[in-house]
Amino acid sequence: MSWRTVPVFVAGVLATVSGAVVVWCRGPGRADSVFTERIVRWWAGVWLHVAGAQVESLGLEHVSVAAPCVVVSNHQSCLDPIVALRVLPVSLRALAARELFRIPLFGFAMRMTGTIEVDRESPDFSEIDTDAAEALAAGRSLLAYPEGKISPDGTIREFKDGAFIIAIAGQVPVVPIAVHGTCRIWPRGSIAIRGGPVWVVAGSPLQTSSLTDRDVAWLRDQARDVICSAHRDLAAAIDEPNLSNGEGSANKANGAQ
Repeated sequence: MSWRTVPVFVAGVLATVSGAVVVWCRGPGRADSVFTERIVRWWAGVWLHVAGAQVESLGLEHVSVAAPCVVVSNHQSCLDPIVALRVLPVSLRALAARELFRIPLFGFAMRMTGTIEVDRESPDFSEIDTDAAEALAAGRSLLAYPEGKISPDGTIREFKDGAFIIAIAGQVPVVPIAVHGTCRIWPRGSIAIRGGPVWVVAGSPLQTSSLTDRDVAWLRDQARDVICSAHRDLAAAIDEPNLSNGEGSANKANGAQ
């Protein structure tokens, strides 16, 4: 076990409890306020700081703050949504597996901040679509992991349709995000956490204004192709000086900030 593991979980639990209680105390409508957004970003920053994750991002200009979108990403680690909530410059609500809501304190915090619950074994598509539509109508973007589960080896598996159905139904763009490095910090199936670099690359939005239900597979495959391409390029270039130093259009987003 890494020396970081215990401090990360102690600080993470304290931040989770504190944030959830503060949001709960604000009363009705607490999940939709600017204050809640700040609490969520603060919470994610605590986790990343104590985990020693140095996050750098590229292409965040593709994630518009002016209109909602559906953000889709590859899934390497439990750390992925924490990175997204900290880095992406939008009001973001995640679609999360039901089992996460059963974790004491953490599940409560997720409900308090408006996370959308998804039963992967027997999904209620009507309820999910309703919750997602309400979030998009309120101007909030959605975060989804179309692989469904964390990749066992870091490779990108096939995508499911759900996030793309939601995007077409809401006529909002899909923003593909590639994440690299989180599986080294917090591997799947392990509680050991080690510090290290994380890269996030946002691709150009895929528009849905002219798409219908018949285009779901095309949109899904386009998003996956963009993410796979960005992930390959990132993995190949990760040791190059211009990338590791964050030059060009890279924006540093260290969890300590």
